[in-house]
This record gives sequence, C-alpha cells and structure tokens, in this order.
Amino acid sequence: MATATEIGDGSNTLFWCDRWIMGQCIEDISPIIFSMIPRRIANRRTVADALTDFAWVRDIHGVATIEVIFEFLHLWDLITQVNLQPEAPDVHIWHLTSSGKYSAQLAYEALFQGSTLFSLWERIWKTWAPNKCKFFMWLVTHNRCWMTDRLERRSLAHPDRCPFCDQEDETIHHLLIGCVFARQFWVIALQRIGLAALSPQPTDNHFDEWWYQISSLVSGTTQQGLNSIVILGAWTLWRHRNDYVFNKAAPSIGTALFLASEETKMWSMVGAKALSSLTSVGGHGDED
Repeated sequence: MATATEIGDGSNTLFWCDRWIMGQCIEDISPIIFSMIPRRIANRRTVADALTDFAWVRDIHGVATIEVIFEFLHLWDLITQVNLQPEAPDVHIWHLTSSGKYSAQLAYEALFQGSTLFSLWERIWKTWAPNKCKFFMWLVTHNRCWMTDRLERRSLAHPDRCPFCDQEDETIHHLLIGCVFARQFWVIALQRIGLAALSPQPTDNHFDEWWYQISSLVSGTTQQGLNSIVILGAWTLWRHRNDYVFNKAAPSIGTALFLASEETKMWSMVGAKALSSLTSVGGHGDED
C-alpha cells in the first residue's frame, strides 16, 4: 500500500504551478493534463482549494484521449495519497541554497550559474565610446565580424587579400594590429598621447591579447582613456576598410587619422569630454 504524503495546509501553494508533489509540479508529472488547464485558473488555484471536493478535476478542459486518461489516473493516485495538515502553514524552500531561504541576491546569483565570464566586458563597456562602437568591439572579441575568413567558411563572396596591405588573408586580428597599415596607424595615434611604446609589435598577432597587455600597464583615468582610444582606433580602421571595400576608396594613413579626429570630436560632444583633453589623435596630417 502506498504511503500517504503529509504536506502543509495548502493555502499558500499553487496546485497546478508549484512543486508540491515529491518536489515536482503537475506539469512535470502530467504535461498533457497541465496543458488543458486555463492559465487564469492555474495561476490562482491553491492546493487547499483544489483538494476540496476534487475541484482540480473540474479545472481540466479538453478531449479525453487515451493519453489524457492515462495521465489522469496516475495523477489521481498521487493526489489521493496527499494529506493536508491544517495546523501547519505551507513552507516554501529555495532549493538552490543549503538554508532553503530565498533572497533577491541569491536569485540573481543563481541566474548566472553556468554562465561564461566575458573577460573583456570592463574594457569595453566602461569606456567613453558610444554604444555602436562598444557593440562593434563585442563582435571583434567574439570573431563575429564579416571578414574574409568568416565569409569563406560560408562560401560567400570575399576579397582574397587584406585591402590595406594586399599581402595576407583578411582576418579581424590582421586588420586591426597585424597589417603594416594598422601598425603605422597605431604608432602615430598612440605617439600623440605619449604612449607610442604601447603600439603593436611584429610579434603581436591577436588583438585581444595586445589590448589586454597594454591596458594592464596603466590605471585609473589613463586606463579608461587608453581603452577608449583603442576602441576609437579599431572603429576607425574598420570604417576605413569598409570605405575601401564598398566605395573603392584608396587606403590612406592620413585619411584614417582624420576620421579618428572627427570621431573624437563627436564622442566629446556627446559626453566623452575627457577624451578631447587626453588625446589629439587624428590631426590633419597627410601621412600615407
């Protein structure tokens, strides 16, 4: 003979939605039956109400197929073994903690369990760059930019070589720091703020790694400004590359620096005022 299940008074537990039968909810036990319950009823019917005069049976709306009858009989057997204890109020247990107690902080932490830490989030999102540029950097760090390598994997039309140097296959890392054009751009851009020593070296071939290394060498406002300049430079190179691909514009260091200068002015106008005092990137020089 099956053993009766003792629970609380059932006044504070939802019959159809909460996990009150051996740690399971009705949807886990009888999914077809659950799908036949109107939502307005499922969200308000307590266990105490449902067990009174078998009110839960009247909540079921739909055609009684063989599957429905099978689930109904199984659910009936489980429910008839339940005994309410009127003198014992319901106690809800938060199963993600050893104490069983719920708090908003614990729920927030549980939300991120199993998630992957994005190590570059602070360098991207805590800068003076506008959101469109921050999102571009998110694409860069996840290798989601539509470059030659990505287009080739999907059998889409793509350029054979880097548009700047015409020497190597185009990847986002090559475009931003590996290309001789990009390295010359970074030397001039960082030289103007006294950080030319942080420019990409011939041994640097991964943009994220280079950015991490140079960012860790400074701190405070200088670090925030440097991270903003890195985003500004990467965004400028990306725009200049697209101008070549789509408008057949000739690659030019002077033009790229001018674009960076104009972008700096716009960033400053919309709130990044400290950027204009930190850098003079993008003068109107004619370096080519």
